[in-house]
Amino acid sequence: MSLGPMGMSSGMDINSMVSKIVDSERVPKQQRIDNERTRIDSSISAYGRLRESLDSMKDLMTNFRQEKAFAVRTVESTDEGVVSATATTDAIAGKYAIDVLQLAQSHKVASEALSEDTKFGPGKLQVSLGEKSFDVQVGDRSKLIDIVRGINGATENPGVRASVINDVDGPRLIVASNLSGKDHQISINVESESGNPLKKLEYKTLEERVNDLEKARLSAQEVLSKTPAGIAKDAIDEVAPENAVDENGNLIPKDPNAIENATDPTDGSNLNDASDPNDLSYGQAAALAGQQAIDAAAIASVMPEDNIGGWTETASGTLLDSYHTPELELDEKAIEKASDVPGWSNTASGTLTDSYVTPKEAQQKLEAEQARIEEKLAEESAQLAEKVEKGELTPEQAKQIERAKLDPEERQLLEEVDQAQDELAKAQESFDTYNGMSEVQSGQDSMVVMDGVAQLSSNNNIIEDAVDGIDITVKGTTPRDKAPAEIGVEYDRSSVRQDIESFVNSYNQFYQVSKNLSGVDPATGQKGPLSGDSTVRNADSRLKGVFSTNIEQAPENLKSLTEFGITTTRQGTLEINHDMLDRQLNNNFDKLGEFFGGNNGFAKRVEDAIQGITGITGSIRTREKSLLEQNYRLADDQGALDRRMDSLESRTHSKFTAMQDATSKMQSQLGSMMSAM
Repeated sequence: MSLGPMGMSSGMDINSMVSKIVDSERVPKQQRIDNERTRIDSSISAYGRLRESLDSMKDLMTNFRQEKAFAVRTVESTDEGVVSATATTDAIAGKYAIDVLQLAQSHKVASEALSEDTKFGPGKLQVSLGEKSFDVQVGDRSKLIDIVRGINGATENPGVRASVINDVDGPRLIVASNLSGKDHQISINVESESGNPLKKLEYKTLEERVNDLEKARLSAQEVLSKTPAGIAKDAIDEVAPENAVDENGNLIPKDPNAIENATDPTDGSNLNDASDPNDLSYGQAAALAGQQAIDAAAIASVMPEDNIGGWTETASGTLLDSYHTPELELDEKAIEKASDVPGWSNTASGTLTDSYVTPKEAQQKLEAEQARIEEKLAEESAQLAEKVEKGELTPEQAKQIERAKLDPEERQLLEEVDQAQDELAKAQESFDTYNGMSEVQSGQDSMVVMDGVAQLSSNNNIIEDAVDGIDITVKGTTPRDKAPAEIGVEYDRSSVRQDIESFVNSYNQFYQVSKNLSGVDPATGQKGPLSGDSTVRNADSRLKGVFSTNIEQAPENLKSLTEFGITTTRQGTLEINHDMLDRQLNNNFDKLGEFFGGNNGFAKRVEDAIQGITGITGSIRTREKSLLEQNYRLADDQGALDRRMDSLESRTHSKFTAMQDATSKMQSQLGSMMSAM
């Protein structure tokens, strides 16, 4: 309580006197509270240090009990510039030779150098990456940077990156895959008018271009099979079937009467009644062509004596068994076709027979078939052409009127011919005039050979689980003049050695802390904060009991700490014989888990012992809880003391004030009396 100075008239310092009286009452009680609080705080801090040292030892034992320490693997490579590896706890120790054949790389294509002012479009780019694709619409008069932004900004882009390189000859478009590997190849198809510079940004491999042309050729050949020439081939197969063999293995010749009995497939009339082919219907012309083909086929003899040199009746058995009809060789006509067949090679020449229709032949035959049908409409065509010239009809209207005069099957055939001709012409033009992008870097997988026998690959430069638990990272190819790099996977003995040393150091730290906290300083005679506390003695006693107990489940030579070279010194600490420890790590590493691990192993016993000391119900926790409760009581005592001292100060000050007032009155009365006298 703060009071202003009073009693000056009487010469009394009331505040000073009140303060001395209150202090004489407060000091002994406050000193007791302060001393008790200091002791409690010191004890709580000491128990905290003790618990911390024990818990660090417990954490090490948890690692041992779960056998994590014994599962760690180390990996070394003889050439880190070629290959490195990582190993999980599932990896089996061993050495592996790694020959890196190639690294994974992403596919990349580039355009030719373009003019700075080149304008593209309109059109569409269909960009593919592996099996995924997306479209990029290109507006009229677009710039190269617009196409780059369109590719990179496409929402369905699976991982294609476009950029512009400023070559000295002009800008180039570079399109690359963000994903490496042979399955992530880029393909760019362009849909635009012929002559549009957008065609320069197309990218197709030679194989893809050949396949497109072959697809159009097959489509055209299918249409040709419906023309008189095609139907004639079917007539040969129907009227003159393949040679048969009788029950004795003799060849049965074709029916010589088949030619005379050949009929028109459209109306059933005999072919021998046919006259001028120009006057025949479409079906009759086909049947007549078939008859002529059959006549040519009938010339060849099918009897074995005409085909097998040295044939006699007595030698027929062995000659038939050993005889193989020689493969047909190409005639001059077939050889001439070779230059017109995409993908021609000597090894593929067997397919180039007279029956093969090349794309150019198919085009010519389609044009001939179209001309044959339209020849029938020559007079009508002339009249329609005149009307088109006068503007009375459009070319398309004239075409429709002209074809309306045809038989339904001829009209349908002509439409199919038009379509096939158009597709074939486009495919041929695309093949002949391709000037699109070229490959800068091929997409490929990484590839290694392990131990000279196993070939491994990945679409990137990390081969996961090359061996169970081992991931390989390739960084460069193996030089031709060097042996394969070698990776070695070993148990991490050094790590376990460090963990055991850490355990010993952790116990020694605990022992030293407990001695300092519970002992007496011989130099000063000052006692530690836990001096005389049984908790410290019990903790050390429990741990020493575990250290001296054998682990029954462990092997014979690994049942106690002494087998590892860990013993107790005269001072009470632990020490390690490193020679014995290294011998156990080198010879019995795979058995260490039997000593440390499991629910009955050494690590679990140490854990349980420490848990009984530092756990929620442990002795240290119990002591800390008791000290905290004492602290709470001291806080209550402090509050009560403060309230009593405030009350004492107020009462004492009131008494001195009343005394001063009474004295002042007496002095006043005395002065009055003296004046009266």
